[in-house]
Amino acid sequence: MNTNISMHLESLFNRRHDGRAVCVAADHGYMSNVTPNVVHLPAIAQAVIRGGADAVLLSPGQAHRLSYLFKETDSPALIVRADWMNMPRLDRGDLNNAVPPEHLFHQKMLSAEQALSLGAHAITIYLFLGTDDNIEATGIESCAQFVSECRRVNLPCIIEPLAFGAQVTKDNLVDLLTLGARMAVELGADALKIPYTGDVESFSRLVKLADIPVLVLGGARSEDEQDTLKLLTDGLKAGCSGCLMGRRVTQSQDPESMVRQLVEIAHPAYAMDLVKQNQ
Repeated sequence: MNTNISMHLESLFNRRHDGRAVCVAADHGYMSNVTPNVVHLPAIAQAVIRGGADAVLLSPGQAHRLSYLFKETDSPALIVRADWMNMPRLDRGDLNNAVPPEHLFHQKMLSAEQALSLGAHAITIYLFLGTDDNIEATGIESCAQFVSECRRVNLPCIIEPLAFGAQVTKDNLVDLLTLGARMAVELGADALKIPYTGDVESFSRLVKLADIPVLVLGGARSEDEQDTLKLLTDGLKAGCSGCLMGRRVTQSQDPESMVRQLVEIAHPAYAMDLVKQNQ
């Protein structure tokens, strides 16, 4: 792997010297309704950083606006969302307000070079599966172009496979996500952001087939924050490298505490050292 890309990945996955990362997705503002976690993003971003997040995912505009939060040597890594989609309006815990699959729009918002100029350590992009062949083919082409751009400027590319559309059923969801993970790898992804498949066994299979760092996403917010902690715990049992969770953190009553608990699960040695230092 390119040395410069490896250095960026180190800043994501080896900040605590264990190959894991607790990342917070706070890029909902240009894909979501105007929810409190969007309006109060500066305060939330500061809270998750205090909680010990290894990286924060932001939209391009917020990456520019909040750049001051990522200037220090011990600041978390910055991940920038390089594309946009109109699938859901994320103020609900389900997809009842999702646009019809045939009206899905997904497009590029900035280049890898522009993301790098914002201070990004990586970009994140979508790969949609389960809609129709044209959308899937366009998505694959887009991912390939992003990977090519990222290689030119030595920036890691995190691909986020999502199963959405008429072709998706309960019976084939796990297979689609596993296929999406492998497709992303073949396209050149340096890491994955992907939904949990529902059980340790199937997610372990996905992680092994990917053979690159896998970050489990949070999905819809749960009213029981123990569900979020269990999601990460089970993901780590399956061999993932951590999480890249959004609404489960940013819509929490206490984002700082939520991140701190996730850090304790993902980085137990680091958390233990902090306890000893504070005694």
